[in-house]
Amino acid sequence: MKIFLAGNRGYLGSVLERQLLRDGHEVIGLDTGFFDAAVGAAAGTAPPRPRKDVRRVTPEDLAGCDAVVNLAALCNDACGELSVAATHQINAEASVHLARQAKALGIRSYVLASSCSVYGAARDGELTEEDAVAPETAYAASKVRAEHEVLRLADGTFTPVALRFATLFGDSPSFRSDLMVNRIALTAGRWGEIRMNGEGLLWRPLLHVRDAARAVRRVLAATGDRPAGTGTADLAGEIFNVGFADQNHRIVDVVEMARALLPGVTVTRTPAQDNRSYAVRFDKFHTAFTGFRSTAGAADGLREVVDAYRQRLRRPLSEAGDGWAGTDRREWLLARRAAGDLDADFHWNAHASVVA
Repeated sequence: MKIFLAGNRGYLGSVLERQLLRDGHEVIGLDTGFFDAAVGAAAGTAPPRPRKDVRRVTPEDLAGCDAVVNLAALCNDACGELSVAATHQINAEASVHLARQAKALGIRSYVLASSCSVYGAARDGELTEEDAVAPETAYAASKVRAEHEVLRLADGTFTPVALRFATLFGDSPSFRSDLMVNRIALTAGRWGEIRMNGEGLLWRPLLHVRDAARAVRRVLAATGDRPAGTGTADLAGEIFNVGFADQNHRIVDVVEMARALLPGVTVTRTPAQDNRSYAVRFDKFHTAFTGFRSTAGAADGLREVVDAYRQRLRRPLSEAGDGWAGTDRREWLLARRAAGDLDADFHWNAHASVVA
């Protein structure tokens, strides 16, 4: 297939793009390039690349494509709070606009990246797609709105599917240190200390970034490689939690895994500032896509990130002092805004000093 991949240079997108190309697909990538300079520094290169904001997608960008995967977003709660307006423009309005253009062009498959964070604060039991959402942040609210508006476009010729990913972890060409497992691994590996909010009793569903990419490929295989209207009606307009039942973990459980990996690491407890806690069920996805199995659990992810730090990330992270060399998305965006490269709503300024 010819697949339009919005956000192809991000944390998940850079992994998914490689997998799709290995599968033999043609990938048309679109990315605003917020983190290209940071990724280039980590890799030792910073080649210029074209960049385009998902808010400015045109029909010409989508010409000839068979499927659309939309991963483009201000990517977490912390980034979303930097500009509530921009978060809704990028994560919700642009997602809907992209879906409408795809449908008008006769593109049959649209995969929207959503998040289990839409479930919000602590609740008893494991949550399913039938449970009410309770978004507590601009990011989560933008994902709820995108789901609602995109999925209502479903019909016999257009198959949009929303994937509510568990919290991702693991190494990536566009690495992120602001994800729970990754941050625990890096702070333990760099400083021998883990800072844990409260007693660490909040629950999170976890998913390796590589498995998230594999889930997108399964959906594309089911919706995008056959004529419109043949065998895809059961998926059109559907929401799926994506993850594995045995990867619902309390934060303290992951901290203990890190201590087992790196004996001698100390744990400092800080006042809890986050009450979001949710364990999630994934039966619906595994029923629809049988044989989908995990390639890595949280303990594997911790080891992978520690190894990546020792082999590849140590130099750029140490050069950044106390920062994360762009791997902490919020801090990097704040720095770019302070430098005048980005305006308040995260549009590139013409005189931006950072090369995409």
